[in-house]
Amino acid sequence: MGGRGTYAAGKDVPYQYKTVGYIDGVKVLQPIDDNAARKLPEEAHSSQSYIKLDSDGKFSQYREYNEKHELVLEIAYHPEHNLTHDKENKPVLHAHDYDPQKHGKDWHQPARNLTVGEFEKYKKFFVKLSDAELKHQKERL
Repeated sequence: MGGRGTYAAGKDVPYQYKTVGYIDGVKVLQPIDDNAARKLPEEAHSSQSYIKLDSDGKFSQYREYNEKHELVLEIAYHPEHNLTHDKENKPVLHAHDYDPQKHGKDWHQPARNLTVGEFEKYKKFFVKLSDAELKHQKERL
């Protein structure tokens, strides 16, 4: 789980994350180095998806990878001003699509709201979001 394209290109890189649990069969990862970046890896060594929780155990990020170990989807829960347009900067469930065939800014698509289908499919991972938070997020769909 190193830099983008290294593992997928057949270059073995040292692990930068450790598995600290599972949610519905998906590995929950945490950086081995507590001072390291807080995002999940851009490619997968051993799984089709990973989850990251914040320090309180609340859902923070989910990433899904294709058969070539490349990132294709991210769902996150944090402020995303271009979706909420609020001054309070409240967290919002949202998605980013990734196109492994593109590079630079074209690789990472702007944040978008989840679809109803995505919310239903992935809600099992939204641990420790309160009923009120989940209701509010579902109303945004």
